[in-house]
Amino acid sequence: MKTLHNLLAGAAIAFAIGCASTGAKSAARANSNVITSEEIAAGAGATAFEVIQRLRPSYLHTRGAVRGAPTANSNNLEPVDIVVYVGDNRVGGSEQLRQISVTEIREIRYFTASEATTKWGTGHSAGAIQVLSR
Repeated sequence: MKTLHNLLAGAAIAFAIGCASTGAKSAARANSNVITSEEIAAGAGATAFEVIQRLRPSYLHTRGAVRGAPTANSNNLEPVDIVVYVGDNRVGGSEQLRQISVTEIREIRYFTASEATTKWGTGHSAGAIQVLSR
């Protein structure tokens, strides 16, 4: 009886493993900090800005980084824009993404403030977006 119970338990485990997803779809999306050429080719937009806005809008949100100092009469604080790189060349802020056509893009990567500072140095309190060209 115990052998039959063990056999059934083993069969149930094997069945569960066999029915589990292979993870192929989740592996393609495993790194949410990268927009792949396959995602871009699926028609996500005409510019890098549109692609990011549709696929990973969180890349464009500032994360508490502000510049300025409050004064007695005003708040005077403004959000710091994310820094944009094409390859390893700094090109400006998020508005520059509107100038980059999807036909030029191989991949888009998001870097947190600490990751961007490690890679490019200081001045990335809102993080960075790197566009890798074809």
